[in-house]
Amino acid sequence: MARIITIVLLVVLAILLSSSMYTVDETQQAVVTQFGKPVRVIINPIEGRRTQETLTRLKDKYTEEGIAVAEGAGLRLKVPFIQSVRKFERRLLRWNGDPEQIPTKDKKYIWVDTTARWYIEDPLQFLEVVGTEEQAHARLDDIINSSTRNSITKRDLIEIVRTDNREMRVAEEELRETTKVARVTEGRPKIVAEITETSRKACEVYGIGIHSSGVLIKGLTYIQDVKIKVEDRMIEERMKIAKKHTSEGEGEYLKIMGDKEREVKTILSEAYKTVKEIEGAADANATQIYAEGFGVDPDFYRFWKTLELYEQHLGGEKTRLILGTDNPLLEIIKGEILKTKDGTVEQ
Repeated sequence: MARIITIVLLVVLAILLSSSMYTVDETQQAVVTQFGKPVRVIINPIEGRRTQETLTRLKDKYTEEGIAVAEGAGLRLKVPFIQSVRKFERRLLRWNGDPEQIPTKDKKYIWVDTTARWYIEDPLQFLEVVGTEEQAHARLDDIINSSTRNSITKRDLIEIVRTDNREMRVAEEELRETTKVARVTEGRPKIVAEITETSRKACEVYGIGIHSSGVLIKGLTYIQDVKIKVEDRMIEERMKIAKKHTSEGEGEYLKIMGDKEREVKTILSEAYKTVKEIEGAADANATQIYAEGFGVDPDFYRFWKTLELYEQHLGGEKTRLILGTDNPLLEIIKGEILKTKDGTVEQ
């Protein structure tokens, strides 16, 4: 019987010990409640996220409410069966919003897809107001989506898509087909900073903090109907620009070809002039030679020129030549006597 009692006591003691101890992991923070009322908060700060000022504020707040404060991970004790522990994530959590259709100030309807990193800054306030991460995501949907919509609807599209006034890679006349082209006074970074700050202030009442990276716009595009029309206009504008370049290229081609043709004609004209000058000199030289030959032997010259003329006009094999009785050629063919230079005669 004594052994049984000892075993029972050991079992009860083990149950009591297990019920009175709990562990807070390095990735967790916790709230200890007694009959539903918070009595202790275990803060597990992450370096670089919460400043010392924030920690001091939380400790002062819990102390004023009569709640004990502990800091850091490790093994801790509680009153068994009376007190319970609610643990919460201390690491960064991801929030991804659903793409939302939002009109801009210049009446451009766009899909905006946002994301953010958040964390539980005040575990006690988070427990009392929100409760779970799923409910926190629902609150973030309302807060961030509302802040995003308010910031975008009061600005033109050019302010949302551009960060500064650097030179555009796309021609302004093409961009005018899709949005109002104007000087950027704020740009996307300031708009995102505004959304982040508005969301951060709204999240304070829920014990939620927004990471320093802020709310990010990860997607920005036209709605489908507008997108098709915009793409068609962009294609049309691109074709217009292409035709302009093609026209300019053809004009430059015609100019080059005109210069080339003019240059070729100039060269041919100079060559023709040179040829004619050479032919003229050659004809003059030939005429001079003919004249000298005619002066030496007029009869032979006349005879040679006569044969040359007949050769030019009677080149065919079947050509018939009818000669009169007084034709000089007939006299030559009949063997008339020709006088030579020295006065002798040849048959």
